[in-house]
Amino acid sequence: MQFDDAFATLAFPTVLFDSPLILMLIAYSLSVAGVLLSASVRAAPAPSSTAAAVNPLPDYIGRNLGPYSPYYNVGSYVTPPVSCSIDQAGRHAVNILQRHGARFPTSNAGKKISASVSKLKNAKSLGSSLAFVKDYTYALGADDLTPLGAEQSHEAGYIAARRYGSLLHSTTALPFVRSDSSQRVVDSAKNWSVGFLSYRERAADSIGVLVINDAAGSNDTLDDNNCDNAPSSYETAWLAHFAANATVRLNAAAPDTNLTTADTLNLMSCAASTASIPVPYFDLDKYYGNGYGNPLGPVQGVGYVNELLSRLTGNITYVNMDMTQVNHTLDSDPATFPLDKQLYFDASHDNQIASILTAIGLKNGPALAASGPPNTAGQVWITSQIVPFSGRLVTEQLTCDSGARYVRFFINGQLQIPSFCKDYNPETGLCLLTEFVASQGYARANGRGDWAKCGYSHL
Repeated sequence: MQFDDAFATLAFPTVLFDSPLILMLIAYSLSVAGVLLSASVRAAPAPSSTAAAVNPLPDYIGRNLGPYSPYYNVGSYVTPPVSCSIDQAGRHAVNILQRHGARFPTSNAGKKISASVSKLKNAKSLGSSLAFVKDYTYALGADDLTPLGAEQSHEAGYIAARRYGSLLHSTTALPFVRSDSSQRVVDSAKNWSVGFLSYRERAADSIGVLVINDAAGSNDTLDDNNCDNAPSSYETAWLAHFAANATVRLNAAAPDTNLTTADTLNLMSCAASTASIPVPYFDLDKYYGNGYGNPLGPVQGVGYVNELLSRLTGNITYVNMDMTQVNHTLDSDPATFPLDKQLYFDASHDNQIASILTAIGLKNGPALAASGPPNTAGQVWITSQIVPFSGRLVTEQLTCDSGARYVRFFINGQLQIPSFCKDYNPETGLCLLTEFVASQGYARANGRGDWAKCGYSHL
């Protein structure tokens, strides 16, 4: 079964497809921000019933949309060294943590976009470059997957089966799949499962998805909703610097609208309908929202890291000792938190994945400036390369001829060099499993007091 054959089985709501007017608004928004669009930017055709939506933007834009970027491989997969193989003992071999596929704007973001568009539509006069807005109606859905988002997850499952399916030695063995309870995340997990089975030509089978409740007060390692005291991002301060000139140009084209820098961002966020905003703004947003720039960013990923340690070692102690976001009701039951699977898949959100990567120590580089022009020299934290739609962290466990067990990490296809791991190999990315466990002292110590600062109490 190929991708197109399975598309009709994928999970996503009835949606409205992209229009030329949407793309025109994106083009103008980008141009006022000083970003040149090529003539190849054009409206996407409406997808057929058996094909996902096609992203029409060229790579130099499509790969610079921050978290709105469609998935792309940042690097090519690197096979294990000849003396090592992905753990053939049949347990704990591969863990995949993946963001949901492309979605419509969140309901809150959609309201902001609509309000800013309305300002333009109500203008007494518009320059020729904005005249199209008079005939534009904002009519996108909210929160849910787009057809492209459904296909992204399906393709990821297909690729995972092709690469790791041989680890499932039994003909009846299946991956263990979990999801946060947001509908777009649940749908992404289901679509990944369909893709996995389609490669193995087992379309009649199904993979159960364990859904973790993300309601307020519920422990959930796949969402970041349990740290209300985390400082807000620095995005507002930086936006005032970044968007000032663009806002002046927009107001010149729509002189009676009194657009603000927030309106400029909202209009640029129409990029979500094609799933274009220059990278620095969203780099800053995630870096200071859930990453290294937020003092309570890493601690929100601690619960998942402890689950990962338990899976890799087969030792439930790391989970049992966790006092952050681990759901102990689920994780104390081998049926809902098994330690004997060859392949694990967890569907999550961009913010939570950013916290998890930070807790582990991945993508740690020069700090991003909180205000003023961005300094991109040596920049490691690039949001579009970390948490695009359907972005993923893959943790492989390998056994080498010496009998030693190692781990290595891939983020969106790019092999990571784990400098946080003692005696790591800078060429192969291998880190001794024992050294990886030792490197995760922050997680094993429940964030060394940071979790208490979140203001969350266990149920």
